[in-house]
Amino acid sequence: MSVIVLKGRPISIRATGSKKRWKNEVANAARRVFPIPLDGTDLRITITFFYNTQPDFDTDNVSKPICDALEGIAYHNDSQLMERHARRRDIDGSFRIKGIDPEVAVAIAEGEDFVAIKIEKIGSGVIKI
Repeated sequence: MSVIVLKGRPISIRATGSKKRWKNEVANAARRVFPIPLDGTDLRITITFFYNTQPDFDTDNVSKPICDALEGIAYHNDSQLMERHARRRDIDGSFRIKGIDPEVAVAIAEGEDFVAIKIEKIGSGVIKI
């Protein structure tokens, strides 16, 4: 399991403006975490946007540019993703987090908008309902 933390607000696929800049930020952060792309077709990505001000975008629209930016870095192609979870949480909310990544804990403590991206192998045949 690997976690990428990006400070700031994510860009929606519907946003006007610099989607290219956002994708480059995601790609650069991923290169620091993934020396080579993961293999297999049993990957899960969980994207969590922690915010101060309620966002005006759909979490699903935020996940697509992130998944695209990770191609060739975290995994070869986003078709390897068996599961994709996108969610947002108010950073001032109450959290009970088991096994938190230290970088995520620091970002929560700083209290500024950020995105945490977790990619993990889940094993084919594993279904959580």
